[in-house]
Amino acid sequence: MTKQMMVLIALILYVLFRSVFIEPNSLEVTKYEIEDNRMQGVRIVFLSDLHLKKHDYKRLDNIVMLVNKQQPDLVFIGGDYANGHSMKNMMDINIAAQKLNLISAPTYSVLGNHDWWSNGTEITSTLKKNGINVLANSAVRTIVKRRYLDIIGLEDLTTRQPNVERAFMGTRSPRIVLTHNPDIYYDIMEEVSLILAGHTHGGQFILPFTPPLFVPSKFGSEFASGLITNTHNKMIITKGLGTSVLPVRLNCKPEIVVVDFVKKGTAKSQTK
Repeated sequence: MTKQMMVLIALILYVLFRSVFIEPNSLEVTKYEIEDNRMQGVRIVFLSDLHLKKHDYKRLDNIVMLVNKQQPDLVFIGGDYANGHSMKNMMDINIAAQKLNLISAPTYSVLGNHDWWSNGTEITSTLKKNGINVLANSAVRTIVKRRYLDIIGLEDLTTRQPNVERAFMGTRSPRIVLTHNPDIYYDIMEEVSLILAGHTHGGQFILPFTPPLFVPSKFGSEFASGLITNTHNKMIITKGLGTSVLPVRLNCKPEIVVVDFVKKGTAKSQTK
């Protein structure tokens, strides 16, 4: 065996080890500042795509602990609690919901495609029983920092029928939109403070100096992750927390997103 071949094998083994054992467990916090005078001083945390395996208790505990450490005013979850296509493949939803109920801020959620492939009705019911507000083409008005805020949740684009018009009915600015699939972005014509989306996992497996190999969006790698400003509305797409199809991540660490709303003209760049 040549030296070059040995180096190549060693590199492949390193990439496999890193993508299976290191990066999926390397939880990051990604911070954004969004300019909006009406929401100034409000901090939110956004997480999505947990894909909870049967014995992910410690991982979920760490996620909840990290969320609480950010001291958010509100928490948003973009769905895909389920792992695979069956409840048999995921953590007991009752245990998962009880752990998520330890989040120390009002929590709002939508469901994702894996949730509906598994049992969206049961997941919805269990989350609600544990104090998590689940929205489906609907909105709820809350008070944060002595200001009204309308929170809008859309149904999953893959498995359900998102209805933007129905969801926005009776709402007013400021508004935050929660959606599992980011491809609904261009259908949201009303002015909102922010759109939060998941589903893409950031591409999940990214080789150095290349775009993601696969992004489940009709807009491709443009909608892999990060801040989207292609219309008058801003959207943040998270890389998510779990894995799907293959239990690997490379150059795409799981993350929770922290958003601080600030006065216009004062926003800083994205930080980690």
